[in-house]
Amino acid sequence: NTAAEYRKAEPQVILACDYVYASPIDKDNVHRKNALSFIVKWMSGTSDFSFIIDESVYRIANNDNEVMGVYFACLSKYALEKGKGVDREELKFNSFVLLANYCENPDNNYKPRGEIKKLIEAKNQGKLKEYLDSKKK
Repeated sequence: NTAAEYRKAEPQVILACDYVYASPIDKDNVHRKNALSFIVKWMSGTSDFSFIIDESVYRIANNDNEVMGVYFACLSKYALEKGKGVDREELKFNSFVLLANYCENPDNNYKPRGEIKKLIEAKNQGKLKEYLDSKKK
């Protein structure tokens, strides 16, 4: 409940993020669901980081809870690894790089389609920033 408790939980948050990122999408995996719940709870309560989820995330994820969960894990992982001073645009950009890498890996049980497919293509063509900027409007 306190800022100190949220800071103390950070090593466990990183472990939860690593677990989500290393495990394939599986709606029956209770441990993955619990890890995602823990990450989201930490994100919503920590005072050390400000996670602003803009409309581009929703447009790209297209209401896919699995993709959103992986994105939250990517955001948290990158923020914690870079520290408090991480720039918001850098955080967003690199979290989408991590998400694209996850989604394009066939071992993760995800078939890229729609905006996620476009996200991966933009990343692979070196045009991710332009793609993300186009989703703000």
